[in-house]
Amino acid sequence: MEKIGNQEALAWVKSREWANGWNADVDESVDAVEFATQYKNNKELWDKLFSFLATTDFQSLEPGKIELVPGRLWINVLEYTPKDSDNTKIESHRKFIDLQYTFEGNEIMGLASDVTPIGDYDPVKDRTNYVTDKPIAYSKADPGRFFLYFPKDMHQPSVKGEGEAVPSRKIVGKIEYV
Repeated sequence: MEKIGNQEALAWVKSREWANGWNADVDESVDAVEFATQYKNNKELWDKLFSFLATTDFQSLEPGKIELVPGRLWINVLEYTPKDSDNTKIESHRKFIDLQYTFEGNEIMGLASDVTPIGDYDPVKDRTNYVTDKPIAYSKADPGRFFLYFPKDMHQPSVKGEGEAVPSRKIVGKIEYV
């Protein structure tokens, strides 16, 4: 596949041709080139995911896992109370991309750099955890936007936003990375 340039990728994201009727926007922290590349390389899975998100009443979902394409694409419906950043792990994944969409609650999502791994990669959970002493770039998670975290993205999801901690309800889509 030919390399996608940054301007072309940004225009593609803005076009919303990927959205399949879902009205949430991509957070500006998302790597547009990686999103466009992954979408074009695995369009069938992304279309299935975005169609599910566009046609599902999130409030009616019970916590748990919904398999869309076994072993390649699924949704985790989560309910929890976010913690402060000092008590929330930084993580990355090798085999799957995270789509994080908070539809209820008050939380922020972070992207970290200059991290140090804590322990080894866990192939069962597809996760490596990290620590850093550098500032983390946070974005507010709300029903108007979603976040994508690719294997290169050391991210800290589910951090308590400003004010009191309140319960969150979230969709975490797991999409096969190609």
